[in-house]
Amino acid sequence: MKKLSFLFIIFILIHSSVSAIERRTEQFPTDFGYLTLPLPYVIPGAGMGLGFLGGFNNVPFGSTETTLDLFAILITGDIGGGIVLATDVPVIPEMFLLDVGQGNFDKGSFRSYRDRRMNSDPDDYVISELSDTRFRFTRLTLTFFDRMFDVFTFGTNNKSTLSAIRDKEGKLIYEANQSFEGDSRSNGFQIDWTDDRTDPQKGLKLIYTNTDSPDSASDSPDYFVQSYNFTGYIPVLSYSTFALNWYRSGATVRKQGNTDLDYLIAKETATCFSNCDSETIALLAKNRQATNQYGSGGSLGGTERMRSYVGGRFSGAQVESRGAEFRWNLSDEKTAFDWYFIKDIRTGFQVAFFYEEGTVADKTSDLWNEKRTSAGIGTRLVTGSGFVYRLDFATGKEGGSTIVIFDYPWGTFGQ
Repeated sequence: MKKLSFLFIIFILIHSSVSAIERRTEQFPTDFGYLTLPLPYVIPGAGMGLGFLGGFNNVPFGSTETTLDLFAILITGDIGGGIVLATDVPVIPEMFLLDVGQGNFDKGSFRSYRDRRMNSDPDDYVISELSDTRFRFTRLTLTFFDRMFDVFTFGTNNKSTLSAIRDKEGKLIYEANQSFEGDSRSNGFQIDWTDDRTDPQKGLKLIYTNTDSPDSASDSPDYFVQSYNFTGYIPVLSYSTFALNWYRSGATVRKQGNTDLDYLIAKETATCFSNCDSETIALLAKNRQATNQYGSGGSLGGTERMRSYVGGRFSGAQVESRGAEFRWNLSDEKTAFDWYFIKDIRTGFQVAFFYEEGTVADKTSDLWNEKRTSAGIGTRLVTGSGFVYRLDFATGKEGGSTIVIFDYPWGTFGQ
């Protein structure tokens, strides 16, 4: 009841204030655009090969324009599989939108660091190799006031098998056979009090999500995660923007999982059937112990926050980051282009300079005892169909990274 009352108050506040700012473009664009690209890849512990990306925004049905977006990725080589997504499906045009998707992979991998803290050794990790991975997701969004207020629910189902543990060079440490499956549900809202949802130049944006992670077994933790993503946009020069972002995510444990280290080591050992390594097994068991005690509030690193660090580099029950980005808009003229593999209407071209800092901890009181920073430069090509082509070069304490992706940074489920 308290949550419903809170949402109702937010709804009334937004309704009374939307007249204070005007949208400068159409918020349900129907300009058709597409992108097709080859995606060569090399993933330590998983293999190498070639993928193919196809993205189609605002796909028309005959002569009827729509907001439907379709995405597909076909992966060949050592990692076989694919992803199919359909977003902004207009169940009720300009009010009720549906997103659905599914992905299947023969192989995959992720890094497991020995220490979740900020001052951990960046080279002290193992590679967890996955097989038979599958995910499905569904998102429903109710949107009001020209997309200034959204309420959404987001559900996922993930299934995979841990098949091997490798060192950082990709060499086999031991083989395993541990299957796991999990469901999660996120609910939230977005207040987008800006002059444009896709390419804001002034205003405020707040995204709140509450993600439920129920226990999947008797020895697993039961917790939920609340996250707040706030961004302010300040217009500068003629049509450029200075953006400020604050992000906070935290896990609240309703029931701890099993935190007995001997039990967790024995459980990890039971999944190993070849070349078992006691030191690596203890590492994975300690990480599981921390999650069972405190939960997991997310991570820093990757394409959205702390961009100079690899995805998932820092993780913990409590996560916080701050960022600033100057988006120098060199052009806002509408220019159509069609280059065989890409077709759209350019509505803006920007050079961006950014700085970020972040921290993670298992306890709120330990946040900002240690922090890391990231800075860099990038470009953004904004299009009429809704794509934002982003190229970033970021650097930090552990080196640099290059990012190519199709949206602004600092995103969450709400975007």
